[in-house]
This record gives sequence, structure tokens and C-alpha cells, in this order.
Amino acid sequence: MLTERQRLDALYKMSRTLREQEANVQNILQSALVSSAEVLGARHGCMITFHKDDRVNNKLILGPQGNLEGRYALWQELISRGLIGRVHHGRRIIVIHDIGTDQRWPQLTTTPDDLRTGSAIGLPLEKNGNMYGVLALIHPEVDYFESGIVDWLTAVVDMVSASVGNAVEMNAIPKDETRYKWLFEEAVVPMIITNLDGYIIDVNRRACEFLRYSRADLIQQGITAIHRLGTGPIGSNRFGSLQEGKEVVFQTTAFPKQGEDIPVMVRARRLFLDQDDVIVWVEEDISARMELEQLRQDLTSMVYHDLRGPLHTIYSSIVTLNKLLARENSSVVKDLMDVGIRSTKQLTRLIESLLDIQRLEEGKAVLDAKPISIHALLAEAAQLVQPLIHESNQGLKLDFPDELPLLTCDADMVLRVITNLMENAVKYTPMGGQITLSARVVTNAVRISVNDSGPGIAPNMQGKIFEKFSRVKYKDAPKGVGLGLAFCRLAVEAHGGHIWVESEPEHGSSFIFTLPTIKEAAPVVIAN
Repeated sequence: MLTERQRLDALYKMSRTLREQEANVQNILQSALVSSAEVLGARHGCMITFHKDDRVNNKLILGPQGNLEGRYALWQELISRGLIGRVHHGRRIIVIHDIGTDQRWPQLTTTPDDLRTGSAIGLPLEKNGNMYGVLALIHPEVDYFESGIVDWLTAVVDMVSASVGNAVEMNAIPKDETRYKWLFEEAVVPMIITNLDGYIIDVNRRACEFLRYSRADLIQQGITAIHRLGTGPIGSNRFGSLQEGKEVVFQTTAFPKQGEDIPVMVRARRLFLDQDDVIVWVEEDISARMELEQLRQDLTSMVYHDLRGPLHTIYSSIVTLNKLLARENSSVVKDLMDVGIRSTKQLTRLIESLLDIQRLEEGKAVLDAKPISIHALLAEAAQLVQPLIHESNQGLKLDFPDELPLLTCDADMVLRVITNLMENAVKYTPMGGQITLSARVVTNAVRISVNDSGPGIAPNMQGKIFEKFSRVKYKDAPKGVGLGLAFCRLAVEAHGGHIWVESEPEHGSSFIFTLPTIKEAAPVVIAN
């Protein structure tokens, strides 16, 4: 049975395929029939369209080549009085769970054996009250078409119906300038056409409704009167990118004639329309999307904050209990206490990372930036991770000079960056391996690196591991949720630094980041 992800992927691929068929009804039907049958594992299928007087218009039959007469006779029976005819006239989905016992399934003597067992389904192709045809599929398994499959096929026939309907309507329009004008005017999204200098020369009906302007009011206005151009390719060199033929996509704010400003996603591209060299701007209202995203962020933040309180209480309770049981001679009790303390610390760091990731993604500044000794951060990180290194029978090497400049940073955040990288190194380094924490001064920055002797990272994964919920995948790889490196990237970038990985498979990895230093500060000297 298909997973939800597989169904969505199949729908996306089918949608893309249908778009490529343009206005060819025959190609649309064939693509949809073959793709649906392939995804579901159905060996037999039929796609039928009808004229308005119920005569068959297009008929495509899918199945093996053997016993063509018997197969054709069965399909004719299904069209005239069977499943397809019932779906066509009733305009409803019909599922036959067992074609071997259902009385609605024709039991012809000429029917091939592979069409006598299994299950079948028929779905109407309908759009805006117009009945175009029927999709029928036969699967070798009894009771195959359960509710999830029916829902997926309903989405398929909705796409096919829309494509067929659009093709029928498009073929009814003269294939000249009128056709393109009709497509522009009847588009369901706001569309604006400007010259290469950005002055509006035409708008469609939906754009007028969206911006609450009349067409006459918009003509000859500059596009900047409608919305900001942002700071991307358009904002930096006006319309240069568009004049080069590149499609530009950016998020901005539209200014309607009345009411509040509207957040929009704009797609703009240079086109040649009937001798005119123009830029077409498509405006998408993303208000609902942004409200939903804000609600998601607020709920997520609330959950994270609510988790911190109980977790702190658990941690305090375990620490207090550990003190009360300090005189216990049982190694089991001590080990259990240590496990509980380490686990609550790990959960606390995870929640803090989630909160920091959310805050940094929202563009909020580092909270508590103060000058601090790099030596102090490195030494504390090494001390925190040393118990894990000892348990894993690994070695830790510290490699940094006595003289290092001050850093102005959020010390707790940078400390968690270093400890995250070191804990990762412990997880991926085998027993007896070596971990190196090093630091060097580079131009106006300090360069900190954590090296391990683990299995390394494949080149195709090195650009992805700093994304949320992304993890290195290989056999027997340590488990995790993939948030540590995402936090490291956001924290380092928030300080004006840069983070990356250098690695070769089977030769270990080096996680490296730089942080800008105070130019006026003198080096901090550590006495031997």
C-alpha cells in the first residue's frame, strides 16, 4: 500500500506531466491512465470521454495484448451497461470490492481469466457541472480500493478533469491573439504587464479586484506604486535581471487602493507577446500562509517554553535525590542517578537549541554579547565533554596557542556551539579514536575547529547537514533529531561568522567555524 508521501510525490509528478500535454486531450488521458495504473499496480484500465449526447468520444484501454476480442467485449459491456455506464450516468464514484462475486460485474464467457478476479473502481471526470468522461481501473487484489486509495484517485481525476476542461475550452478559442488575451484576462491570479522600465501597460480583471483599482487608474503607473521591489535582484539593479530574461521571485508588500497592505509573493519574467517586449508580474496573496506560519511558530514556542519548567523541576529533583543518596554504596544507584542527570541535561540543551533556532530564524539579535576569553570557552567545553570522551575510551587533544584575542559574543551560545560539535565528534568517532579541539587566529577572526577520526561525510551530504532535521546516513549511524548542527550554523551566522565541514569518507571530519574578534583588544596571555 502506498504511503502518504508516495501518494503526494505521485500526484506532483502527474500534475507536472499533465501540464506538459498542453491542450491535447488524447495525450492528457493517456498520461493520466498510464501513470495511475503504474502507481497503483493495476494491469487493466480504461479512460473514456463522451460527447454531450453521450456518444463515446475518446476511448483508451490499458492491458495485456492477449485475447483482445474478449477484453474488448468486456470493456464494451462496462461502457454500455456496466461500471463505466453507471458512473457516467450517475456522476458518482463506484467501487466493486470483488469482481468475482459482485452482480454488477459482467460475467461473459469470453472474459479472460485475469479479468475475473480482483476489485474495480470507476470515477467521473467532471468540472464545473460538465461531465467529460470516466476513469476505470481494475486491480488483481480483492478490496484493494480502500478509502485512502479512493481519496488519491479523486485528486487524480480532479486534475485530469481540470486539464481536459481547460483543453476543451482552449481548443474552442481561436488560436491567435484573442486566445492569449482570453487566458490573460481570465487567469485566476492577479497579473500585471509592464514595459521594460516598469510602467504598467495592462492588468487583468483579477489584479483590479485584488488591488481595488480600476484598470484606467493602474495604466501608466510604475510597478513600484503597486508593491516594493525588495532588496534582491530587482532592488539592487532595478530591472536588469528581468531584462536579461531571468525569472525573479521575491516576497514583498502590495499597496491596494483601500484597506491594509497585503503580503505577496511576486513572480516576474520578461516575455514577448505579439511583438511587444514586456515584463509579466504574477501576484500571489500569502496573507493566510503567513498567518498560519505565525500561528505555528507561536504554538511551537509555547510548547518549548512549557517544557522547560517541568524539565527543570525533574533535573532539580534528581540532583537533590543524588545528594540524599550520596552515602549509598550501591554502584547501580549512582549509575542511575548519573544517567538521569545526563539525560535531563541533554533534554535541556535540546529545548534551548529549539528556542534559539526559532529566535535566530526570526532574525532576532544575539541576546547577551559580552567580551570573553576564547581560552575560557574552549576549556569549559572540553571539561563538559570530557566524561563522554572518557566513557567512549577516546583521546582528546587541545591545540591552541597561549595568545588569543577576546571575543564579543553570547558566551553561552558559543559554548553550546563548541560542545555540540565535540559531542557530535564523540558520537561518530569509534572507541579508541582521537578528537582534537583547536583554535587559530586568522584575519580579524578566530578559527575554531573540532576534528574527529570517524567515518567521514560523503560530499553530497556536506552541504545539507547544517539544515534542520538533516543527519548523516550510513549503516549503524548514531541516532539523533538533526538539530545540533542547524543551531550551530544559525548561532555562528548570528555572530557574523561562518561554519563549514571538511571531510573525506573513512578519513574523519573537521567542523570549522570563524568568529570576528575585537580589533582594538590586546591578546589574552595565559601563563604556563
